[in-house]
Amino acid sequence: MSTATAAYPARSGVTRILDWWSPLVPRARVAWVRVLIGTVALVDALFLLRSPRDRVGTPEFYDPVVLAQLLRLPPPGQATSLLVLAGVAVGLLGLAAGGTARAPAWVQHVGGGLLAGCYLVWCLWGMSFGYVAHDHMAIVVGLLLLPTAGTCRYADRSPSESAGWALRMIQILTVFTYTGSVLAKMVLNEWDLLRWANSGTLVWAFLRRPNPVNDLLVEQAAAACRAVGALALELAAPLVFVVREHWRWMVVLVFIGFHLSTFVLLGIHFLPTAVCWSAFLPWERWLGPWPRPRRLTTS
Repeated sequence: MSTATAAYPARSGVTRILDWWSPLVPRARVAWVRVLIGTVALVDALFLLRSPRDRVGTPEFYDPVVLAQLLRLPPPGQATSLLVLAGVAVGLLGLAAGGTARAPAWVQHVGGGLLAGCYLVWCLWGMSFGYVAHDHMAIVVGLLLLPTAGTCRYADRSPSESAGWALRMIQILTVFTYTGSVLAKMVLNEWDLLRWANSGTLVWAFLRRPNPVNDLLVEQAAAACRAVGALALELAAPLVFVVREHWRWMVVLVFIGFHLSTFVLLGIHFLPTAVCWSAFLPWERWLGPWPRPRRLTTS
């Protein structure tokens, strides 16, 4: 047996599986992902998922989803909706400030918990008024799991299994958003995906939201081709896990481009899911320590 083999014994299959679920990831990466996802959560609550504020005067339309029922969550009111919205904003500020080296650790911990809890309540309210958006799954669960990584600073590049586990969970849920969408299409179309692609679903959606690009696709009968392409892309989402890390940014750009095209063609955004692709990227390499240390000048 060689010296190298003795020093580094072969890992078992079980160990490799456990390592995949909890990879060693720099804590700084979690610090940046927290702020990115938290920022989108605040934007979502302020401008996109507005039903908890817009429907405070119509509590009769409040039909709580299962989790809201289990938590005995009452319908939103004027005061409670503003309080929860303020909690999302204050929690984000705590996360952002807590990533610096000077802030006490509790600032980050309290901020993360406050943001996750208030955003969960906001989404439960929003989904209880008639429409459950599947694009919120990864961001909601991600915000709940990110605090388990502990204290993470922007400049802390020390590896952590807890940080890797939290990011891996976001990655898995992000990918499952796409594969789950394909599964739903299969179930609704008697396990025939081509039936969905050829059903005219996209043509109907284009006609409901007309614009010059939509009109061109309908005239050229290209909507069905785009439907097949969308299905292929959703099915290919798990391949991101086999792509080398330094090439994953290209996969992320492909899916961001897919969502941009959906927004242009249909006016439908998937921002809560799109931002969760940030969990695949090495932010600590690109952004570095923040704030950056001052350079010493010599006289």
